[in-house]
Amino acid sequence: MSGDSIEGMRDGASVEISARLAPGDAPDERNVPPRARFRDESRHVRFDECDRNGRMRAAGVLRHAQDLAWLHSDRLEFSREWYASRGVGWVVRAIDLLVDDLPGPSTPLIGTTALVGFRHVMARRRTRLFSQDGRVRADAAIDWVMVDVEGRPVRFPKEFEAFVDEVGTTFAPTKVPSPDQGVASQRVEIPLRVADIDPLGHVNNAAWLELVEEALSSTAPGILATPRRRIRLEYLGITAASIVAINVQPRDGGARITAFDPAGTQLLRGIIDPVPHSRQGGN
Repeated sequence: MSGDSIEGMRDGASVEISARLAPGDAPDERNVPPRARFRDESRHVRFDECDRNGRMRAAGVLRHAQDLAWLHSDRLEFSREWYASRGVGWVVRAIDLLVDDLPGPSTPLIGTTALVGFRHVMARRRTRLFSQDGRVRADAAIDWVMVDVEGRPVRFPKEFEAFVDEVGTTFAPTKVPSPDQGVASQRVEIPLRVADIDPLGHVNNAAWLELVEEALSSTAPGILATPRRRIRLEYLGITAASIVAINVQPRDGGARITAFDPAGTQLLRGIIDPVPHSRQGGN
């Protein structure tokens, strides 16, 4: 690949990052109906969400995203009880999360979430956390899939279809490619805690990010020290095991991640990349 082509790819990525960190609405939020959007100005960074350096962990963003999603769903009158009575629920299938210099304890936050598209059994939410000056601290595209009580993907209930039609947009699901062949990786085994399991009996999507960062802390700690980074995770399976193995493969300053249970079943793929600030010093 020529130097011009490589530079073009970098410029394109820079434009994408700048768009995701631009104040105000994200592009995919702007044309959805008002009911598809939700805003909460009462948030703050909790002390227990912060790392030893006093900054909010990226997993804390995902926990806020889950909370905002359910608050919005309640506002739409699709409560947890509504879903339970129909034998369905939502689980996260993939995340594409960009964090930028996450703040410390007690920092006030504004949280927004919008249903920006539906696809077969899936929905996408655009979720953002802002500091009070309007700066975007986190931007996430989160793909959810509707499942039945056995965890199998299932079509939306009939009563939900009208809202799907009202939103009227679709999306391409986030996919994470398999690790590069022939590149060495480091393997870390991590026990699962009771606290990692959510009410659906799954390892929670935020808990998975904490497990990945635990593996990075011993294999590539410099990635976690980068204030601005992009995190893509694709959740592939569930496990009843008490321990998982996480492989960390270096990738241009970042890392590719795969997670397995003891039987060798692949549970997760991910890519985590530090994102440098532009040469001009802006977004």
